[in-house]
Amino acid sequence: MLNCNLRIPTLFILFILSLSFCKITPINPSQPNILPSITKKIDKKVIKVIVLEISGPITPATTWYLNNKFEKCKNKDIDFYLITIDSEGGLLSSMTEIIKLFYNSNHPIITYVYPKGSRAASAAMFILIGGHVAVMSESTNTGASTPLVQDPTLQNKVIQDLLAFTRNLCQRRNKNYEAIKETITNSVSYTEKEALTKNIIDFIAKDPNEIFEKIKNKQINLDTQVAIKLVNFERIEYIKESTNMIEKFFLFISNPSIAYFLLTIGFWAIIIELNNPGLLVPLIVGIICLSLGLFGLGIISANILGIILVIFSFIVMLLELKFQSHGILFIVGLITFLLGSVMLFKKTDIYYPLPIGIITITTLMILLIFGYIIYSVFSVKKVQINFVSDTGKVVDIKGNSLFINVDGVLWEGIPINPNTTFEINEEVKIKKIEDLRLIIDKIDKKE
Repeated sequence: MLNCNLRIPTLFILFILSLSFCKITPINPSQPNILPSITKKIDKKVIKVIVLEISGPITPATTWYLNNKFEKCKNKDIDFYLITIDSEGGLLSSMTEIIKLFYNSNHPIITYVYPKGSRAASAAMFILIGGHVAVMSESTNTGASTPLVQDPTLQNKVIQDLLAFTRNLCQRRNKNYEAIKETITNSVSYTEKEALTKNIIDFIAKDPNEIFEKIKNKQINLDTQVAIKLVNFERIEYIKESTNMIEKFFLFISNPSIAYFLLTIGFWAIIIELNNPGLLVPLIVGIICLSLGLFGLGIISANILGIILVIFSFIVMLLELKFQSHGILFIVGLITFLLGSVMLFKKTDIYYPLPIGIITITTLMILLIFGYIIYSVFSVKKVQINFVSDTGKVVDIKGNSLFINVDGVLWEGIPINPNTTFEINEEVKIKKIEDLRLIIDKIDKKE
């Protein structure tokens, strides 16, 4: 163990010796970290640009949305991705997943803080510099990327891990690590002009058209050892990939305020069910809200949410056969099955998402199967009703339940008037049938 007097001189000597064996190479924007093996030139009349949008918090739903769009456009005839950013930040885990998507992209990704007044703060800053071309529009800002950790003992660990991630990213994108480090350790923010001066972004552009004018004849290095050079073009075709209904729904619930609200509703619904066993509606609402809230906060992944929703959907559909909610439980189960299937087969390192056509066909098959079962159950009830006589005899009484013998068949009976009492072997009049139980009354002696 070195004492305080020897520690600093010893470290200094070790540092000097390391210089004699190692050559220190600073990050140089003119020399990329990953040298391309293939250069592709784009020389066409019309270049096709897929436009995506990151707006609001960075959450698992944001990752899911971008992954869906990348998979959808992977084999299309496109030239660039343009991702506009206006975000206050979000989860580091979601941010790193998005950067992984960038690393595996076969097309150049342009990240653009746009329109005027937008920002790429906290986790969104890393997404900005993670693009192959990082651009900001006028009157925008970026930075303030200090991670927020509830436990102070973990703060330093998280910061050190993030700094290592940042060094890697800066080497790949040839950005100024020291300037970006300040945003992590001291929560520094930069305007678009300061970010350009400090080599955090590549340039400033007032609109998307200006971006492609500025990257013309400049080499863009991808992480797949491929370089892209835009040689010439006459027109730009922007193809906006809007969010579908399912993506909008999950992006909506991933807002921290909405996710917290869902958790609160879920807990209260479960409490109501525990205080009133058998209501079922609070239980169903509680499980769905808790699952969606946990996903929105990033506590459970999309795949886990999918498993929960699929299992829950079958339970709800089976409950329809018992409680006969006139199709409400069945519809709820069908919707949760559809959502769960989409989330369950989200792309992972192990498997790829199922085509939406297969999910749709499976949902329709379940609709037909359960529809046939429900039809059969009601058909059986109808046959039984046709053979019921007008009168029966009380054969047993257990608490509030009466057991009525009708033509040799034992039925459960309920008095039409709760205050009416019956005796064993008493003849009763059958008024109607509800849920396979007889509604009975006293026989009028005058009849």
